Amino acid sequence: MADAAEPAESTLRRWLRPVVCKAITAVSPVRKAVGVVGHWLGRLLPGAAARRVQTATFAAEWELANTEALAADGPLWVVLGDSTSQGIGASTRDGGYVLRVLERLRSDGRPWRVVNLSKTGARAADVLGRQLPALAEIAERTPPELVSVAIGSNDLVHRTADLDAALRKIAARLPAGALIATMPHGLRPPVAQQMNALVADEAARHGLRVADLWSRTGPPWRDKYSADFFHPNDRGYGDWTAAFLDALDRPVEQSAAQQAPDRQQTG
Repeated sequence: MADAAEPAESTLRRWLRPVVCKAITAVSPVRKAVGVVGHWLGRLLPGAAARRVQTATFAAEWELANTEALAADGPLWVVLGDSTSQGIGASTRDGGYVLRVLERLRSDGRPWRVVNLSKTGARAADVLGRQLPALAEIAERTPPELVSVAIGSNDLVHRTADLDAALRKIAARLPAGALIATMPHGLRPPVAQQMNALVADEAARHGLRVADLWSRTGPPWRDKYSADFFHPNDRGYGDWTAAFLDALDRPVEQSAAQQAPDRQQTG
């Protein structure tokens, strides 16, 4: 019976995903009401209950891991972001991009540690108001060797006003050499591309490295979404991991400059 049900569920996911995304992001005079409907619809879709449990579980696990990391020794990486930096949608936290990148960092023989300040549901304002101040407190005790941020998807969903200004402020407050991610595919492409061009410009201005999620998450991305058909699954996070590793492997100037062709195309 389980084998017979799976194709039907997959068909339901493929049909519902574009409907839900359009409903949540549609321009409407009653946008607030649409947001409420989208919130409750999201709670009823396949995988919603599991996502809520996973959100609480991963948050608790990261809190404990952060405490242990701060008490340890070794080069420090501080992660800023939203649910994707928490690893929501992966089968375990190990399946998210953060712990995969950490494994790569440790391949140099040094005992890298990570403190993950991300929060499920976070928008750019949360990075500015909570995560960056927390980073500053940590840096007073232990200056991190690496900082990364991946933010903006929730802002695109909720049509946050002045997202461009918020991203500029975030870039300006990151330390030189930090990684800043572009928006992935899947949400309001024209706006996402505008924000990605801005990210590239600000990265070049402030000496940051760009993790180009846009180029890694384009179609075909079938079978790379989790059960909520919004967050990546383990395979999807493999593409996210590749984007961050690409940025780590490039000099700062090259990482930022690589976005130039997209700036020409998107205007």
